[in-house]
Amino acid sequence: MRRLILLALLLALLPAAPAAAAGSLSDRVEELQQEIDSLTEEVEDLREPVFEFDLFDQCMFTIGVSQHGTRDGARGFYYGRGGLRRWPALSLDMSGTDRPDFQFLAFPAEEPPSIECNEDAGEEITDEG
Repeated sequence: MRRLILLALLLALLPAAPAAAAGSLSDRVEELQQEIDSLTEEVEDLREPVFEFDLFDQCMFTIGVSQHGTRDGARGFYYGRGGLRRWPALSLDMSGTDRPDFQFLAFPAEEPPSIECNEDAGEEITDEG
């Protein structure tokens, strides 16, 4: 049914050609069928990448992270032997009072991640596609 609709749309979009140059109707139908087959193949080729992108979009989230301290050692946390050096450190920013300094991209920790993500999104993954 989809092929018939696509065929009808393609026939409607083709410019009208003079009868002598247009060839037979069966030639036009055959060319359009080849175009439909080609488009169908392209759609099938895109199915898996689109699914992967959709899964990525469903599963990923960001974590707010802030830096405390400075690289020059004026402020920060003590590290090293005897704790004599100061360095900045990162921490999860869960206060919600200010914007975090960084947004880290994160994914669920379970294996494989698609199980929980798809349950949350109301989808089910099968090997059949």
